[in-house]
Amino acid sequence: MAYVIALPIPPGKTEAVRRLTEECLGSRKADYDDLMRRGGYAEEAYWLQPDPAQGDRLLVVSSRDHADFLQIMANPQTAFDRWYRDQLQAIFGPEVTVPAEASNELLGTWRG
Repeated sequence: MAYVIALPIPPGKTEAVRRLTEECLGSRKADYDDLMRRGGYAEEAYWLQPDPAQGDRLLVVSSRDHADFLQIMANPQTAFDRWYRDQLQAIFGPEVTVPAEASNELLGTWRG
């Protein structure tokens, strides 16, 4: 089952999201792989949803919820963890690494 979150990208930060994604899936992939494994993920996809009227959003489709990942962000274990948390907070603000009070609600699934 997939788990999805939609993060509003603050004005002027879309290119920073692109760079962070490229860096994590490119030159820092080994460290990112380690972080994701420790977070319990098998797969994650990142979609940019442009919206000139409301502002761009980052859609994250994961193989599981983000509870374990947020624990790592609250208590970084490696230099990469700290770097990644700092990057997320610089783009989205400090609240991005704090667990939300409400979880997303799956409304249904269609299969043909």
